[in-house]
Parts: sequence; C-alpha cells; structure tokens
Amino acid sequence: MPDSTFNILAVEFPGYEGLLKNVDNGRGHECRGHRCASNIMDIASPSAVLSWRDPDGFVVNHRGEILRATALEKAEQTRALIHAPWMARFIAEGVVPGTHELADPPADIENAHQWKWLQHESLSFPCYPHEITALQLYDSAQLTLQVAIEAAQNGWVLKDASAWNVLFSLGRPVFVDLLSFAKQAPTGTWIAYGQFARNFLLPLLLYRKLGLTPADIFLANRDGISPEYAFQLLGRLRLMSPIGFEFVLLPRSLSRAGSRLIDSQNTRKPRQFDVELSGQLLLRTLRRLQRQLERLRPDKYSSDSTWKSYEEDRHHYSEADLTAKREFVRRYLRDATTVLDLGCNAGEFSLLAADCGKHVVAADADHGALSRLYARIRGLRRPIMPIALNIGRPTPAVGWENKEIASFLERATGQFDCILALGLIHHLLVGERVTLSMLADLLSGLDPKFVILEWVSPADPKFQQIAGLNAPLYSRLDAATLEAAMLQRFQMTAKMALPCGTRVMYLWSR
Repeated sequence: MPDSTFNILAVEFPGYEGLLKNVDNGRGHECRGHRCASNIMDIASPSAVLSWRDPDGFVVNHRGEILRATALEKAEQTRALIHAPWMARFIAEGVVPGTHELADPPADIENAHQWKWLQHESLSFPCYPHEITALQLYDSAQLTLQVAIEAAQNGWVLKDASAWNVLFSLGRPVFVDLLSFAKQAPTGTWIAYGQFARNFLLPLLLYRKLGLTPADIFLANRDGISPEYAFQLLGRLRLMSPIGFEFVLLPRSLSRAGSRLIDSQNTRKPRQFDVELSGQLLLRTLRRLQRQLERLRPDKYSSDSTWKSYEEDRHHYSEADLTAKREFVRRYLRDATTVLDLGCNAGEFSLLAADCGKHVVAADADHGALSRLYARIRGLRRPIMPIALNIGRPTPAVGWENKEIASFLERATGQFDCILALGLIHHLLVGERVTLSMLADLLSGLDPKFVILEWVSPADPKFQQIAGLNAPLYSRLDAATLEAAMLQRFQMTAKMALPCGTRVMYLWSR
C-alpha cells in the first residue's frame, strides 16, 4: 500500500496503523479478500482488512471471524438498527448475515477500544457483482429495494445502493452492509437514487439492449454505468423509452446544471418536509423504481447463448453413456462435502451433487447456460452457488491495488473436496491451446482431495466439431497422454470407458 494512502487511512481511522502492521507477514501489507462476511480465505495473520470504504467503520477477518468496527458515535444507532424488529426479521430470514455486538473489543488489535465491534456470520463462498448473471443482478436490485422500502417504513433510510452491498451465497442474494443505514431525514428524497440507477438499472438496460453481462460491466466499472457512458454505448435510438429518458438522456442533459445545483445547495440548507409527508415521498420513489426495475427483468437465459440447450442437443451421448456417467459421478461423490463443478453448463451434475447432499460452486463461462441453472434453483435454497467463470481465464483480483477482492483461484484453492471436470478438458485444449500438463497443474493447484474427470478423445464428434479445421493438431492426444500428465500430480483411483468408446471417466486422488 502506498505511503500516502497508508497515512490517510491512519488519520481517518485511528488504530488502522497497528491493524495493518498485524497483517504484515513479511509479504507487505495485505488487504486481501472480500467486501463482507466470508470464511473462504485462510489468513495466517491475526487480522486482514476486508472493507474500508465507509467512513463510519471497516471490516476485518480476525482469526477467521468477520468483525466490523463501527465509529463510537454511531454505536447507539447501529445497536438500535440490529435490534429493530424489521432488521431482526431480515437476519432471521438470511437476507442479512447474522450479527451480534461484542461485549469487549478484540484484545490483540491495537487501539481496538476506539471502535465498537460487531461480529457477522460468515457466508459460504460469496459471489460478487462481476461474477453473476443478469438475472442475479436483477434479484440483487430487487433485494436492495425491498430492504430500502422496509427501512423507510420504519424511519430509516438506505443511504447506499451499491451492487457490491449484495453478495450471493448458496445461490441467493444477501445484503451485507449494515453501515448503509441511517435515521431518516425529512427531505423526501432518496440519496442513493443515482447510485441505484448506475449499479442496477443501467447495467440491466445494457444487458437488454446490447447483451452486456455484469462481468462485462463491473470488472471495469466498480460503480456501475454512468448516464454519459450509457449514452455513448446505446445512442439516442435505443433510448427512446421512459427508462432511457429518465435514467440516461435526462441525467446526461442536466449533468452541467447538476454541478451548478450542487454548488448552490452548499450555501443553503436542504429543503425539509413534514416527517410523514417526507416518508410518503420516499416510499413513492422506491415503489416507482420497483416498477421501472420490473420492466428490465431479464429473460431466464439469453437467446444468443451457445450452450444453454446443450442438455437437449447432446446427440453425441447415448442414454447408456449418460446413465454410466451419472452413476460414476454419484458413486465417487460420496466422500465429498464441497464440490467445484468446472464447466457446469446448465447444472445437470451440480444438481446431482446437491441431491447427494453436497455444497456446490457451479462455474461456467456461458451466460445463457449459467442463467438457466440459476433459474432452476432460484428461490429454492439449493446448496448451489452459480458463478460466471471462464476457468481458462479466471476472474482476477480486483479493487484497490488488486487486494480488495481476491482472484477466483486464490479464493477457491483448498476449499473443495472434489472438482468435477466433465466434458471440459477438450474445450480448454482447443480454446486456450494449453497442454495436458498445464491442465493437470491447474487442477492440482486448486488442491482438491480428488478430481472426477471426463476424457474426450480427439476422435469424438464433439471434439471434432469444436476443433474444426484444427482437429489434426490434436490427433496424437489420447487417454494415455492424459494419464501420464495427471499421474505426475495425482493417483488414478478409478477408470471407466463409456459405451460410446470415445470418452473415459476417471477418479484421480491425492
């Protein structure tokens, strides 16, 4: 962390200097990981800073526990919030992580007494805005408005409407930032209106009009899409709608006037309304945004997806092949608790693993296929977390100094008993031009206890279709070549050829 930034943090947050010193393990100051409760990282140091963006506090992973430091002047307000009946109901329903107040500050964090401390329940492999589908972003927006409306009805206001305040855990959205709430001021306006548009409405509009996914947007634009940028992408013709006018054309036209308005407001007090009228105006705005959001509801899965109908179109498999494959996977999943399904498509084997009582992270690069999986489990509380991921180009670390949110590989390493790599290897051979040795290294680096892998021969019709004119490049590869590469890192525990003769199932163990 640069010295200038370090000094600013030390001034703004007394005790930060000692906290960051605790994090240093000879590798420099580490603020690795996540924006909210998560137990995915294995942090050897006593504390690691996870979130610092709110001036009223910060979040640390302290010896595996997720702790939030709150400014002392905000302690009573925070206490009132977490004990409010409406918030207690959200916590009981899992909409907000379980939270309780610590009687004493952590003993081994320097200057911890200068803060009030809360402990949050950890989430199971949380998923971020740059790793979700458009339908998940829509559900995230719905939850944000649901929370904002409930708060407004009880005298509170949601002052932040960032997509990063909602994470997905086990396939459902969870609102994670308790410091986003404040007691309602009688202004009649929603301070987070513009942020909600940038983080939710405009990204969903761009998905509908241009097919841009949340990954396309949030990897490069942390605070979503500005009206000016949306106008550049869409142009006037695509914006001839009430939503386009209100959230793109009008804000763009008034941007300069808005700057003058801000300057003028700095010299006078904000307009105040009767408390009851103010609450009604705020609720009216929030409910109107709900109606606008409904107009941007994505289809269950995009129409231009390559692989969304794979389960119906896989004529290269006979029913005997599929039956044998399912039984092989089911048999060798019995010793797993956690499963990473790489290249899950629409989730057939993720669902099979969940039916066997496993917790599953289901990863695929095809937005349409992954959306289909999410639509299958939406609202059902299945132990499946869909994540938009091209394992050939895994999600990088992002945020300040690339330390705010860890890369997928860093977060996933050592977290899964079993990795499923079914019908995946040939895609990486062709699409990424990697070697079998490199693929074995990738699987080994994730440190699973075992891998269930399907080998697809270059003679297989699907391999031929994917490789196209380049098929001769792979003609020398065979199952023996794969086995030689994998045996450098794993032991072969089981092997079964499928009836088709061009596919082989393997169980590889440590």
